[in-house]
Amino acid sequence: MLQNVFFGKRGQSLVSLLMFVLGVMANAQCSLTGWKKFSQTEQSSIAVKEDGTIWMWGNNTNGIKGDGTNGGLVKHPTQIGTASDWVDIAAGRFFALALKANGDLYGWGDNVNGNLAIGNNTDQYAPVKIAENVKSFSAGYHHTTIVKTDGTLWGAGYNDWGGLGIGTSQVSYNTWQQESSKATDWAKTSAGYYNSFGIKTNGTLWSAGTNLEGQTGTGATSGESDVFIQVGTDTNWQDVSCGVYHVLALKTTGKVFGWGYSANGRLGIVGAGAQYFRTPQAVDPASTYKQIATSWDASALIKADGTFYAMGANHNGIIGSTAGDTNNLAPQQVGTSNNWKNLALRVGGFHFGAVQNDGSLWAWGADNLYQLGNTDGTTADSYVPTQVTCEDGQLAVSNVSANTKITVYPNPAKDMIQIKSAQKSEDVKIYSANN
Repeated sequence: MLQNVFFGKRGQSLVSLLMFVLGVMANAQCSLTGWKKFSQTEQSSIAVKEDGTIWMWGNNTNGIKGDGTNGGLVKHPTQIGTASDWVDIAAGRFFALALKANGDLYGWGDNVNGNLAIGNNTDQYAPVKIAENVKSFSAGYHHTTIVKTDGTLWGAGYNDWGGLGIGTSQVSYNTWQQESSKATDWAKTSAGYYNSFGIKTNGTLWSAGTNLEGQTGTGATSGESDVFIQVGTDTNWQDVSCGVYHVLALKTTGKVFGWGYSANGRLGIVGAGAQYFRTPQAVDPASTYKQIATSWDASALIKADGTFYAMGANHNGIIGSTAGDTNNLAPQQVGTSNNWKNLALRVGGFHFGAVQNDGSLWAWGADNLYQLGNTDGTTADSYVPTQVTCEDGQLAVSNVSANTKITVYPNPAKDMIQIKSAQKSEDVKIYSANN
């Protein structure tokens, strides 16, 4: 129940019960918590909240801000549009994808290779519908792959190394092309730079694209595969993530495998040095992982116990320290927290991030374009996880919910708030501590 509320900044404004109960705002409010999933382009960040809204911050290159503009920097999360039925997101190098609850897929940003599959190669500065009936999708660096609800797999965009798996190596396509086998049992897809992967409903793993650094994982030592070829014979693959020259894959057992070029320690294989692994190699003898992600030349993992690990080239502190690359080392733990819930679906080339169990969002690494969205108001890199906030110098307190059973949200807030109480209150007074 809600009663009259004073929103007091030097005793100025009275906010009535009616405004809280009936007032429906066109835009959601930024808050410290309530984040669901996170993805990072090379110079910006995209996130979806539990309330179904999507947000961005960082460099608005190629119109990634989604508001019809191109260029400029966004210091903190800003909502894209007003829709509240988004359920999932993915980010390519300079473009983004978002899925609605009804299965419609939208895309915006860079489209120079036709990766948005809309029949042209023109950048899109606002979300445009690009497919329907989508159950899995992935944004590669310059191409997109999707699995539809009928189990078919399609791709669009960059294809110079046959990464779309459609039987050709034509440079690019700006409309959807179905993979060559026309199979109807695909469950999940993942797009990288020169390669694409798919997992079928029977748990088998398939790949297409370049073999030069062993990225397909099929054992081939040269050339490319213009069609999808099965990787080994195992039937318990759960997820796969592809960078430029390396790949990670997760089995249903919790064990992680890697292949491709191991330079910089990006595969996390102890003593591997810089060599080419052309078939899947166990990253760790243990079976304790639940999520994987790759960037240009680094990788990130979350273990089943909620701890976060990173390995590879330590651009701008993305492995969570000032140390150098993780050459020959096992995955290195970032911080000491065991509350990590969701990795960034694609970690940025120079910044990493993840969502914690309380719905807070954290990022670290390069911040030269405000891609971390943190509170310091500067473009200084961070070598430790910093919380994504709504404004510079933001402070917040935990919601009151123990004995009084009152919830205040969004928390923190700049103007409008909502207060939910399990019992009747005569009135609630709120004062700003800034004045």
